[in-house]
Amino acid sequence: MSVSVATLRSFASMKEFSDADLSTLISVARERAFPPAAMVCQEGQPGASCFLLISGALDVIKAGTEGARLLATMPPGTLVGQVALVDKQPRSASMRAKGPAVVLELGRDDFERLLKANSPLALKFQEQIAVAGIKQLRTGLEKLGALLKKPEKRAAAEYVKAAMTEWSISLEEELEQMEVIRPDGQMSQAELSARRLR
Repeated sequence: MSVSVATLRSFASMKEFSDADLSTLISVARERAFPPAAMVCQEGQPGASCFLLISGALDVIKAGTEGARLLATMPPGTLVGQVALVDKQPRSASMRAKGPAVVLELGRDDFERLLKANSPLALKFQEQIAVAGIKQLRTGLEKLGALLKKPEKRAAAEYVKAAMTEWSISLEEELEQMEVIRPDGQMSQAELSARRLR
């Protein structure tokens, strides 16, 4: 399969890109085909590229104490692993081809060259990375809300953890640094009880 501008244009994730941008992407990204069950990238390994899924589906898998857990299945047109373009952290989850899959792989080195050249493609990719991160964290927070209501939903916790790891956020550190501040003029329960006893 040879990826064309028309193919990329059919994906909602590529609507904001011009034909010139898409041609640049095709020229710098590497087309890769994966057989069913092949690992596209592995959790814990250094990330140095992102993937635009052209055809097939990718399962996002997170290792856990009870074995591997399926977090999501990504459809064609999805941009995945994009944080690796701007952050050198290890992959927060694995991606495995659900069936035969074709991706365009954009390496960090190519992305950085495009950025240095002020390529409109690289600038739009940066925006896509930010938007994807916001969506990922929002989905994670929604799943966390569901988890808090139904403790048996461990998959939601794994998704949140993967999303936070992808963005180098530690829930434990964030909670430890959190400080509850009472607004001025508002009394605590202890103060209210003490006043009633007078």
